[in-house]
Amino acid sequence: MEPNIKVQSEDLRYIVQVVTSKIKVYDIIVDPVSVKFYFFDSDNEGIDASFDYIRRELVDKGFIPFLSRDGENFIQVTRRPKQRYFGNIVNVVLLVATILSTMYVGSQYSINFVPRGSFYELRLWAYGFLFFSAPLLLILGIHESAHFLVAKRHHVKASLPFFIPFPVGIGTFGAFISLRDPLPNRKAMTEIGAAGPIAGFLTALPLLFVADYFQGVIKPIPPYYIPFKVTFPLIYQLLGLHTNFTGPIFPMVFAVWVGMFATAMNLIPAGQLDGSHILRGVLGNRANVLSYVFLAFLFGIGFFYTGWWIIAIFVVFTGLVHPPALNDFSKISKLDIVLGIVSLAMFILTFTIVPIKPA
Repeated sequence: MEPNIKVQSEDLRYIVQVVTSKIKVYDIIVDPVSVKFYFFDSDNEGIDASFDYIRRELVDKGFIPFLSRDGENFIQVTRRPKQRYFGNIVNVVLLVATILSTMYVGSQYSINFVPRGSFYELRLWAYGFLFFSAPLLLILGIHESAHFLVAKRHHVKASLPFFIPFPVGIGTFGAFISLRDPLPNRKAMTEIGAAGPIAGFLTALPLLFVADYFQGVIKPIPPYYIPFKVTFPLIYQLLGLHTNFTGPIFPMVFAVWVGMFATAMNLIPAGQLDGSHILRGVLGNRANVLSYVFLAFLFGIGFFYTGWWIIAIFVVFTGLVHPPALNDFSKISKLDIVLGIVSLAMFILTFTIVPIKPA
């Protein structure tokens, strides 16, 4: 029997029209903050595809639908809070600032490799750009661009990458995109989360060999300035790259190493990191327990490298448990399971407990 629908506003009329055009419902309950549409599975084949259509229609109009299948089945629609976003000019300004900050930092790491003479400072900055800033920002940029493109494929609005300049250390706090729509389902959650680390890893792979080549042909100039030493992850040994340095590390080697370290850090399955997106997408709400396990792991290895405590605190403040997708009951494909396995393999290949230490 069709429900008796009394429409009280144009917004409500539109919501009812969109939902009931795809879902056979047996009851509709309206309260001051939401509309609930109750349905039976037996009346609705292909509920995942129907819900995705509803989601795409309503999100663009300022509403958020959420599918629940715990006990009673219903779709709950709420009004989306109004949000204001930065214009793209902010992305451009931050990118330019990050290029300059990473060039400066890279120039300091190039002191061991640039002979003094005419245009010494200019040559230092050129080395800083070519052998540090460019490869590092290429890896980070492709990582974030992959998130952006896959989000777009799933009809999830996202910002362009935001680069964060910081003129010490590695010259940047990294980059991120802002997802401006909620994640629709576990498939999208997995694929958007995995896209960045996989793209960044694949970008870094050939650069590993290029950097290793330059380390061998561009000889350092004594006296050496060696502020720190890095620990190379398993991927370096498997590829037969140089890892035992008696002298200073070449800036490009360090830049690509940072790219690999960023891959490992992002793949940690806790909080709002990429690894948490992937884990939640593949395992659903069963991922929550593992997130707590990895958080404890971060606090534990913080006794060997205190930087992990900073990451752990960041995870705590951004949310211990990954929020569910709008349709958290959708099934994932074999491809998504493969993406999860590939992501785990990349984490193992790029992770080190003590990534960096004083010289």
